Amino acid sequence: MKLKWTSLLLASGIVLAACGNDDAEDKDTKDAKNKTEQTKETSSNKATQNTIKWDDVKVSPEDAVKAAQKDSKGDLKDLSFEKETGKWSYKVELLDGKKENKVLIDANTKKVINVENETQDSDDNDKSFKLSDVAKFEEVLKSAQKEAKGDLKEWSLSEENGSLVYSVELKDGNKPSTEFKIDAKNKNILEQEQD
Repeated sequence: MKLKWTSLLLASGIVLAACGNDDAEDKDTKDAKNKTEQTKETSSNKATQNTIKWDDVKVSPEDAVKAAQKDSKGDLKDLSFEKETGKWSYKVELLDGKKENKVLIDANTKKVINVENETQDSDDNDKSFKLSDVAKFEEVLKSAQKEAKGDLKEWSLSEENGSLVYSVELKDGNKPSTEFKIDAKNKNILEQEQD
């Protein structure tokens, strides 16, 4: 009888130990899944930290150019928008004779963040333009977003081969970004490619 009880206790212990191991394995599996989900969420958050919805930008391109021209002299040569030094900002390049002024404007406050002055090389592009001569960026962005989903990663407006061209980069979460070259006057897409 004593042997039966011992066998019964031993069998019960083995069953309980096996159940306990299953719980430990379940817990390890759950922990691994949680870490994977957290990693995905973190990388998704990093991707969205480097993009912005255009509606969230407080300063218009026109106001950024005015703020830059109030601080530094010159006519508009190039304009870009990107995350610089951890902040969304406009880089406004102005030509003043042979002098080039690069003015960084905070896209939330319209404050001047930085100014760089340099003399222009003789082989540099010395043409300037007025922002009123090209399509508004909002319209160009709509053209790009008809072709590819995503929020704005960066954009620029400059002369390329004698024409004014918007370069626009969109990113949708962790998917590859899509880059566009768009004619600045008629909003036609000239190029489209994925990274």
